[in-house]
Amino acid sequence: MNIGNYKKHARFWDWGGYDRADEHGYWTKYAAKYGRNVLIPMCALGETGAYMAERGFNVTAFDVTPEMVEEGKKRFGNTEGLKLLAGDVTDFSFDILPVDFCFITDFGHLATIDDIKKALKCIAGHMRDGGCLVIETTLPSGGSCSHGVRTFMPKEQVYPGLKVWKTGESRYDAETGRHYITQMFYAEDKNGNIESFDHSFYLQSYTREEWLSALEDCGFYITGEYGSRDFESWQSGGDGFRVFEIVKSDKGANK
Repeated sequence: MNIGNYKKHARFWDWGGYDRADEHGYWTKYAAKYGRNVLIPMCALGETGAYMAERGFNVTAFDVTPEMVEEGKKRFGNTEGLKLLAGDVTDFSFDILPVDFCFITDFGHLATIDDIKKALKCIAGHMRDGGCLVIETTLPSGGSCSHGVRTFMPKEQVYPGLKVWKTGESRYDAETGRHYITQMFYAEDKNGNIESFDHSFYLQSYTREEWLSALEDCGFYITGEYGSRDFESWQSGGDGFRVFEIVKSDKGANK
């Protein structure tokens, strides 16, 4: 996985200064339809997992970057019902109760459809029959494009004694379906000393047909497909943002 510099990003992960309660509440309400045992791969600090655990869910959240997990433990490690672990979504095995609900918004970090399938099979192996997986992703778009260097400031500064911001540029290659993102992160203390680091990565997109085939091969079937979190039909918006609501089949993966 080409995921960028999350090692250094861990302690600044919430740099944007946004209240994410609505997003946490969205996933909490979604999970409640299926059960109380929740799995959150690629969880970063585990903020959503902590929110859900505080509301009675049994949550296992994990991330491939140990520094992210350690920072998450500093903040949420005493939350009852939350287990924060280090693990690779394409190859993990946890001793946990069968999962009722799982969601992923960062599958673009997986560079091949084989990696996607490995992750799906690992998730299926931890999920009860009839359990739900929700995937949010972006499908390939028709034309290549690029955006020059821009500066991004937080909604509000959140770290005492520090001013933080980012600069970034991006490029989308329609031939490969890859979105290349180059960022620099800056943190300036009250004395004018600046810490900076590069955070560059790419996100891989897959066609709808590739997703449908991979899900079927790994023992899932689609119960809902939407173009937004408002559950509008994906057909109304065409290609782009996509939400797949998927249930593990009791028939298992296709051979």
